Amino acid sequence: MPPPPPPSLARLHQRLSLSLLRGRSPPAAADAFLRRGLASSASSSSSAAAAAAAAAGREKSSRRTLAYLLGVAAAMVGASYAAVPLYRRFCQATGYGGTVQRRESVEEKISRHARDGTTTSREIIVQFNADVADGMPWKFIPTQREVKVKPGESALAFYTAENRSSAPITGVSTYNVAPMKAAIYFNKIQCFCFEEQTLLPGEQIDMPVFFYIDPEFETDPKMEGVNNIVLSYTFFKVNDS
Repeated sequence: MPPPPPPSLARLHQRLSLSLLRGRSPPAAADAFLRRGLASSASSSSSAAAAAAAAAGREKSSRRTLAYLLGVAAAMVGASYAAVPLYRRFCQATGYGGTVQRRESVEEKISRHARDGTTTSREIIVQFNADVADGMPWKFIPTQREVKVKPGESALAFYTAENRSSAPITGVSTYNVAPMKAAIYFNKIQCFCFEEQTLLPGEQIDMPVFFYIDPEFETDPKMEGVNNIVLSYTFFKVNDS
């Protein structure tokens, strides 16, 4: 004969109630039912607690990620404001890019080589480049593309800037000399770098660059084959404070 079907949930509940009212132990099937119910309830509570803990962990991780991203954004903004003065101090300390170092001025160099009777014959082509940073509504170009100069000579060049926006704009420029190894011999006597320039809407100005090539350029073996020097300027917009 096939085994009898398991008692239904309603019958188990009825038998369990009668047994409890008569002070008897619940039947085996009802006891097993109770145990399964309690185990299922405990399992559900444990799963709910685990899910809540996981959700709290994800929320905490999201807050940490948001704080990290905000910190990175703040650091980038601070770095953009600090970049120009830091770059200026670096150039002054190292002579990078042809910045005059404090130990000897350009005038002192010229006087020293004049007293020594230094003469040179090599001709160098100095080329000019101009760029503007993103968000800078200026047209910025070199007035001339290149000049020819000998070591020991000074030369004058111009850059032109025009404000093409409908509001006054203040900008500041940085510069670079390439190749880098030639920068120590490229000395700027006068230039507009690191100085704020404010242009009204539609205003255009010419900005001079007066530079000097150290005669020692010609006698340095590392400069052999260097016949072209590129002077590049980049203008950045100064945000209103």
